[in-house]
Amino acid sequence: MAYRHYWVGLDAGHLETAVCLIDAEGRILFEAICETKSGPIRDILRRFGVEAAQCLTIEAGNGTQMVRELRSYGFPVQVVDVRKSSKFLAIRRQKTDVHDARGLAELGRLARSMGSQVFVKPMEHQNIRTLINVRRTMLKNRARTDALIQSIFRLYGGNVKLLNGRGALAAEVNNQVRKMRQHGLEIGVNLQPLVEISEALREQISALDRQMRDIASNNPTCRNFQTIPGVGAVIALSFYSAIGDPHRFERSRDVGAYLGLTPTLYQSGATSRRGRISRHGNKLTRMHLITAATVVLCRIEIESRLRTWGLELAQRVGFLKARVAVARKLAVIMLGMWKSGSPFRADGEPSLFLQQEEAGLDPVLISGTQISL
Repeated sequence: MAYRHYWVGLDAGHLETAVCLIDAEGRILFEAICETKSGPIRDILRRFGVEAAQCLTIEAGNGTQMVRELRSYGFPVQVVDVRKSSKFLAIRRQKTDVHDARGLAELGRLARSMGSQVFVKPMEHQNIRTLINVRRTMLKNRARTDALIQSIFRLYGGNVKLLNGRGALAAEVNNQVRKMRQHGLEIGVNLQPLVEISEALREQISALDRQMRDIASNNPTCRNFQTIPGVGAVIALSFYSAIGDPHRFERSRDVGAYLGLTPTLYQSGATSRRGRISRHGNKLTRMHLITAATVVLCRIEIESRLRTWGLELAQRVGFLKARVAVARKLAVIMLGMWKSGSPFRADGEPSLFLQQEEAGLDPVLISGTQISL
């Protein structure tokens, strides 16, 4: 039986998903609300024919695993950027799940080529990303707990050192409490729960760090990334998990824009100006690359053309702008190394970088007035 072509919009929530099917003229063929699982959606679409489905459109966020499963069933699913789809959906006066599902179906039918698609990471990369985010959350909680402990001591005129060894923080806190008691000062709060939380976080972070070092050492790509001075296991895994597939970038230089390390451009009539970096893409990976660039410029004494170029640029435009330029260069170099499988060469990486830039005639990287935080 021949089925007519149809487009599907999926407005996925935590528990329920609104489904809308439209034809080539935009007429509604079917609307329903079902459980946010791939099985019920698959059963609905099979009634209209799997091969007749032209595009299933869903917003990034909820339903990532559902997207993987629907693709395994043979459905052409595209995941769209929420920032772009929200502007399309805002055309409708009333915002409801049903209207959003219909709007997403229309988005897939009319504007699939607008560049709004989001890459769904393979499960290996998603697991690494989850590990990095868990570590980041633990670091933030440890910093907040440590800051609270320090502020309590400062209220009483004391000072405590934040030590990282097992049991070192507890010993330091007990020592400082004892000294304060000798001077007739008594902290009226039990610090033991805070100290135990901070010690537990330190232990868990150390365990995560060991796990991430093991993962990076067993991964050939991440092991190759670590041949770059200033790039350790965390930064290598962060870049590896954020990119997923290096070959989806036709030009290595495009990775800078993907990670939000290129300046924005505004043009209207005779007006044309560049602004700050866009800060699109993954915030944590961008921060990791900027951290690596800072280490290259400030702490690594191993000479390389990358470091020399960054230091010369810092003298011309300032350190903050230079480290962003070095971070973008690092991203381009790492993607090129990933594609070619070649290790880092201290005397050769700028040639790879400049070849990519010259190929696209994009001098913005080395223009001091066009790179800013």
